[in-house]
Amino acid sequence: MTNTWEDVAWEDSAPAKEWVVEYIAKVESDATHHLSVLLGTDMEDVQRSLMRELRATYHTAAEIEVTVLRMEEIEKEPNAALFAGAFTP
Repeated sequence: MTNTWEDVAWEDSAPAKEWVVEYIAKVESDATHHLSVLLGTDMEDVQRSLMRELRATYHTAAEIEVTVLRMEEIEKEPNAALFAGAFTP
């Protein structure tokens, strides 16, 4: 028996969210502080995005020591009180 369009169960994947990732990458004796905005559905997906970024940034490095300082989802609604009086629309 063949399935019709009504019989097919479509899986809705979670939409990707923006995450802020602050980390220090140390290659040999040089340490660099990074702040990146990465896309991911969950923390594991963001970690994979971070690995892709590290490979692209440090493609010649044999070893990279990474210390993640902060990894959190960016809120959609900004806190307007932080910008009170500083900016005008």
